[in-house]
Amino acid sequence: MILLARQQSQMHRILEALIRRLPSTHVDYMKYFDRLMRMQAGFAGEKRVDAEWLEIILPTTHYFLHDLQIINHFGNTHQIDTILLCPHFILILEIKNITGFLEFDESFTQFTRTTAQGDVEGMIDPFHQVRRHAEWIKRMLQQYNLEVPVHYAVVVATKNAILSESLKGQPIFHVSGLRYHVRKRLKQHKEVMLDAEELFLFATKLLSRHMPIKREITIPVQDIVKGVLCVRCSNGQRMSYQSKKWTCQRCGLVDQEAIFRTLEEYKLLVGDSLTNKSFCEFFAIDSPNLAYRLLQRLPVKAEGIKKHRKYWIKDG
Repeated sequence: MILLARQQSQMHRILEALIRRLPSTHVDYMKYFDRLMRMQAGFAGEKRVDAEWLEIILPTTHYFLHDLQIINHFGNTHQIDTILLCPHFILILEIKNITGFLEFDESFTQFTRTTAQGDVEGMIDPFHQVRRHAEWIKRMLQQYNLEVPVHYAVVVATKNAILSESLKGQPIFHVSGLRYHVRKRLKQHKEVMLDAEELFLFATKLLSRHMPIKREITIPVQDIVKGVLCVRCSNGQRMSYQSKKWTCQRCGLVDQEAIFRTLEEYKLLVGDSLTNKSFCEFFAIDSPNLAYRLLQRLPVKAEGIKKHRKYWIKDG
């Protein structure tokens, strides 16, 4: 059972909205674009591993927590890609969607990759990352007087990574090896260590600590393309509102959902409150009266009257 499903992070959605609206000639466009590409690649790799679980036979009672984000008692963060909790053991996965020739120097705890172009790049040691998560989980188990083996592994989500001889003996394998790793752990731990109540209690305790980590990003709102944009056309083509319909003058697309997407982008890039003036500016609407009428149809909550009126965008 999946207690915590994997979802796009807020930062992922912010970057997608920003790239849709930031001119490609902007001085910081490539910085945000590269960041988005890395985030999309990581998310795609995690989803690839999630799909692998569908073909793996697991004990009747088991729970998944995907992308669990927690602040520990030191004020530091844990962002755990996947936790499998079953009656026999707990397995923690660190998922990497990286390409190239991968090497590890254990004496220096140094993880590197050599790209197809021959460039050698240092990377964060994934074994340290996942081992740190495992140590925290073990401390949590001690708090509740529970005993169960805790294992961890690094899963490489792309076939375009070559694992070198230096990684032998390390808990790392390609995604296709996940089922065999789980099967090995089930054979190793045949004894039931946690009954159904204990397992569910611990899983829900972990879930209760989940708090999506907010990462700050400077949004160049003053430089982004304003307006209700066409999803079919590129280069920030604005749609116009005529006869109660949003229509693209370039391709002719009629899209009644466009204004709701724009409201979501406003929420991501600017904030969850707006006024008639800020609505006009972001949605590129000339008439305050039209803006008022449109706001009445959107999922917003109004507070105040006349020039002091403010609107709060509802969740969902």
